[in-house]
Amino acid sequence: MIGRGESGECRVNQVLRVNRATVLVLRPEPPGQLAANEQVAIAAGSVYPLQSYAYADINGGFNGHIKVAFRDSAPGGFNTWFVPSRDTQVESDGVVVYPHEDQEGMPVLWINTGTLLKRRPLDSGLLNPNETVAVSRGQSYNLHSYAFADSQGNFNNHIKIAIRNPEDFVNGLSTWFVYTPHAFITLDNDVVFPRPDPNAFVLRVTQNTLFKRRPVDSGQLASNEQVAASPGTTIVLSSYAFANAQGSFNGHIRFAIKYVKDDINGLNTWYVFQAHARVERAGVVVYPTPTAPPSPPPQYVGRPFRLPGNTSTFYTDQPIIPGGSFTWGEATREATRIPETQAIVDNIIGLARALQGARDRLDRSFQITSWYRPPAVNAAVGGASRSQHLYGRAADIQVQGLSGRQVANALMLSWPGGMGIYGNIPNIIHLDTGPKRTWGF
Repeated sequence: MIGRGESGECRVNQVLRVNRATVLVLRPEPPGQLAANEQVAIAAGSVYPLQSYAYADINGGFNGHIKVAFRDSAPGGFNTWFVPSRDTQVESDGVVVYPHEDQEGMPVLWINTGTLLKRRPLDSGLLNPNETVAVSRGQSYNLHSYAFADSQGNFNNHIKIAIRNPEDFVNGLSTWFVYTPHAFITLDNDVVFPRPDPNAFVLRVTQNTLFKRRPVDSGQLASNEQVAASPGTTIVLSSYAFANAQGSFNGHIRFAIKYVKDDINGLNTWYVFQAHARVERAGVVVYPTPTAPPSPPPQYVGRPFRLPGNTSTFYTDQPIIPGGSFTWGEATREATRIPETQAIVDNIIGLARALQGARDRLDRSFQITSWYRPPAVNAAVGGASRSQHLYGRAADIQVQGLSGRQVANALMLSWPGGMGIYGNIPNIIHLDTGPKRTWGF
């Protein structure tokens, strides 16, 4: 993370390059929150030789900034400053070393229940009115970083966030706290914090059907009261029911969606004909309950799709390698990101083999948050332009019970390719089968 060699000597060829006109600040806060003597404007195209740099410390990222120590200059009389990372890059021998490959993966905060953003992680009754801002369910913020603890412990069951884009700052401020049960963080649209409940109810669609606003025949519904759903569709639920005090729902399941990001047409409560779907928990069907000895289940029940270079049909719940733990659904985002070439398919298979070895070594479950990304998706989630995700050779992963740094320590000597941990995404590790290299340490 710090721009020095192992011997402690400065890298004389390491520079900060300014891509857009910006401001050096003595504290990593918006310029509007600082005094005039705490900031210095710098022009686009400026290049500054560096003694060192850092993008995070033990407490996480620097609120969207890089901390730099200049080697040959002292703007405003100081040689150590913070500078917005979106406006600059660090180079060594002409090679960009920050942002690292995939360092710019963008976490997103979602408000799942109407709540308050707070300036301090305390009960709202202990805060002044100007320290809170009301936010409604469905509000989201692109983040530079988040944290759920620091060296002194957790934040009283709050998430600390640093909002990425100045235009989204709340009351001109980037850094806020939010009560953990009222929000969640996604990376590439997968929930990464709080860790998903492995025993949550999941609705799985088993044949072409409709989600309905009322449990009646589709011919009795307006077009805006029904949405088509295809086999293999899965949704994490907060609850489900097949009857209420008045009786059953006309052969339908009523379900409530857990995460606001999955809401359908902005609504979280729907019905589905029970013959076309089922509710699972930890992979076991809990509704409808079988009333007769079950027939042998099909080998795979996930969404079918085709892969380049192959004539057979694949399924989202099919292991990538025989007997393996990683599925094609994890690699292709449930068949919504089909690889464009056979070479990418082969890369996915190679990474699955490597990941299987790592999983077997740690003997813990791996949650894939991002694997193959087509170019448009990679750009949308803030991935690096040369990301290994583009070629199916990279995955971002959470490992049950371990931080990204703990996983890296366990796999450092055995992992064959690239390995990275992030100051802005503390419970994620990046593993790829590209050249062997590390970052974030």
